[in-house]
Amino acid sequence: MKKLFTLMFLIWILPLAAQKNIRIRHLDGKTIDVQILHQRLSRLVDSAKIAGLQVAIINQNKIIYSSSFGYKDLESKKKLNDSTVMYAASLTKPVSAYIFMRLVEKGIFDLDQPVYKYLKKPIGEYAKWKDLADNPESFNQITPRMLLSHSSGLPVLRQLYGNKVNLIAKPGEKFYYSNEGINLLGFMIEEYTGKKLEDIASEEVFGPLKMRHTDMIWQSRFESNFSNAYFKDGKKYGSERRESSRAAGSMSTTANDYAGFIIKLMKKQGLSRKGYAEIFKPQIAVKSKRGFGPLKDSLTDENDAINLAWGLGVGLFDSPFGKAFFHTGHGDANQNYAVAFPEKETAVIILSNSENFEKNNAQILKLCIGDSYSPLKWLGHLDKIPD
Repeated sequence: MKKLFTLMFLIWILPLAAQKNIRIRHLDGKTIDVQILHQRLSRLVDSAKIAGLQVAIINQNKIIYSSSFGYKDLESKKKLNDSTVMYAASLTKPVSAYIFMRLVEKGIFDLDQPVYKYLKKPIGEYAKWKDLADNPESFNQITPRMLLSHSSGLPVLRQLYGNKVNLIAKPGEKFYYSNEGINLLGFMIEEYTGKKLEDIASEEVFGPLKMRHTDMIWQSRFESNFSNAYFKDGKKYGSERRESSRAAGSMSTTANDYAGFIIKLMKKQGLSRKGYAEIFKPQIAVKSKRGFGPLKDSLTDENDAINLAWGLGVGLFDSPFGKAFFHTGHGDANQNYAVAFPEKETAVIILSNSENFEKNNAQILKLCIGDSYSPLKWLGHLDKIPD
C-alpha cells in the first residue's frame, strides 16, 4: 500500500516538478513563476468550488505548462490529472471546421456550393432535417461557409423552437450561433463521403497530432480515466458518453491534446495559406449583446472596438497584442474555454467539469496569460448568476 501511495504521489507531482524552473510569459511580456501560478490556481479552484480543472498554457507555440486541479469524482475524492478525459462540448466546432477545410483542399467540398447539392436526397426526406423543406428557397441558399460562420439563419438548438429546425433569419443576413448549423455540416460530410465523422476526424486530426485521449465519440479506453461533471451546488451530473458524432459538440479530449490542435492553428500548419486566410477572415460581424440567450437578438456597437466577428469555426477579436481567436465549450455542467494570440505565440486551454467555471474564467485567464481582452461579457461569463 505504501508503494502504491508513493507511485500515485509521483504521478501527480512529477509533471509540476519538471516545470518548476519555468516562468510563464504573459501577453504584456511580464512573467510569472510556474509554482506561484500553480498555487494561485489551486486556491482559486478551491475557493470557487470548481470541481476540477485542466489547464494548458502555450508560450512560443509550445506547451510550457500543464496541470490539473480538483477532482474527477468528488464523491470518491479521485484526483483529476492531465490524462483525464473531459467532455469538450463546443470546443468540437473548431476541429470540425478544420476537418472540413482539409476536405475542401482535397477537392471534395467547396465553401460556397449550396449544401443541398451534396445531399443524396431532398432535405425533406431526412427525418432529422425535414423542417427545412418548409422553406426550400431559403434552404437552397445555405452554404458550408454560412454554417461555419453561424450565418445560415439556423437556430442554436431546435429544442428552443418547439423541437423544429426552421430558419429564424435569412441565410447570410446575420450572426446566430447555431449548433444545428454545425451539425448539419457534419451530416452533410458523412452523407456525401459515406464515412463516419469520427473516422474522418481520426484520419485528419487525432491520428496525425497524436491526440491519444481524444475522439468524436466515447471510447472504451476512456473508462480508465474520465471525469464526471458537477452542477454549481456540487450535485453530480455524470459524464458525457456520446455514441454518435455531432460536429457541434460530441468530442471528448484533454487540455494537452487540445493544446496540440491549437498550436497547429497558430502555426498555420495542415492547410494552405489560402485555407487559413478563410478560417481567420471575419466572415460576419457579431453585433449581438450576447452570444446566447434572450440578448442574442439585441444589437449593440459595444464590441465594434475589438472587431468581434466569426471566421470559419472560430470567434475572432482584436487585442492590443494582435488578432486573437477563441471558442467556448458549454455543456450541462462541463464548461471550457480556449483563446489564442498567434502574434504573441501565446494561448491557454481550460477544461472544467464544473458549472462554477465560467463565472471565474476572467480571473483564471488573467492569472494564466494576462488575458483581460477575451469577449467574456458577450459570452455571458460576467453576468451575475443567481444562487
